Amino acid sequence: MANRFTRSKAVILLTGIVMVAIGIAVLINPIGALEVIVRITGWLLVAYGVILIVPSVMRGNSLQNVSTDFVLGVVAALCGLVMGIAPSFVVSFIWTLIGIGILATGVLDILEAGRFRRVGSPLGLPATTSGAICVLLGLLVIFVPLASPTLGMLVAAVALLIDGVTEIIFALGM
Repeated sequence: MANRFTRSKAVILLTGIVMVAIGIAVLINPIGALEVIVRITGWLLVAYGVILIVPSVMRGNSLQNVSTDFVLGVVAALCGLVMGIAPSFVVSFIWTLIGIGILATGVLDILEAGRFRRVGSPLGLPATTSGAICVLLGLLVIFVPLASPTLGMLVAAVALLIDGVTEIIFALGM
């Protein structure tokens, strides 16, 4: 059983080289790499939508008896078109929603901290501090929406580089 999951030296070396190459590309242009990922995902969603729509139309469903596949196909295709045509908008929009969530969490933490302080709990100060940090980070994500994905992509790039170099070293040691 253990022999079924082994990889050849060439596959490990190639995997390592590809990971290092992608890591370097992401380090050079993190937002560009993220937009490429969003664009590819968008066009895959368009293809998936078409794959769902065509058979449901071919079955002759009337508009009164619209199938789930047809509706899902239309939604997937429309979302995919937006992602494929305007990836930077999609990235900014998603990160803005995340920022709003972080901001809301911070505000709720501050409100909860007030309740802690009223009952004399020692958790009042840490909860206030945590809430204030969340509010500031939420505002940062909202007003600088491309800074957060850049940081995330840079972390991913470093992880790819480390894993890729490890794969290369492992392959050369075989």
